[in-house]
Amino acid sequence: MKPLAIWAAGAAIAGAAWGVAPTAQAGGPPNDGGGGGGAPTAAPGSCSDADLTVTNGPIESASTMRRVVVSFKNTSSNACHLVGYPDANLVTAAGGVLVHVQNRPALAAHALTLAPGDVATADVESYAIETGTGNSCPREGTLVVTAPGDSVSHELPVALPICSATISSVD
Repeated sequence: MKPLAIWAAGAAIAGAAWGVAPTAQAGGPPNDGGGGGGAPTAAPGSCSDADLTVTNGPIESASTMRRVVVSFKNTSSNACHLVGYPDANLVTAAGGVLVHVQNRPALAAHALTLAPGDVATADVESYAIETGTGNSCPREGTLVVTAPGDSVSHELPVALPICSATISSVD
């Protein structure tokens, strides 16, 4: 008996002992079950600026905290994939960065597949006071956001205090 045949027979016997049925493949990888042996469906690619519309909700205020929800809507005709944190900055009217918005700690960044028309969100929170001194935050900045994995920034019509700002992972 050839070594490959001996290995295959041994694998079949071991599988039977464990209650696992052997699978048969005739000369190639399994197909999608359609009987035609066609090409497998491609996994969605990363969402790009061309796939997304980026918008914001109203600023919500609670005591010294300001919060705004940023939405990423898939406006393309294909599913796409978003993973992790958007990039965000609070900037001056001239576009100079006042503060980089830090990622909010989480157990893991979310991985989402957006079908056409689906919306993912992230939220930005900032304090209206300096947490160390309790004094009012001296400046506000305009929110600029870039979708996770993309390089095109979107200036949103939102001004937030620049003291201690964080952003969540997409959800």
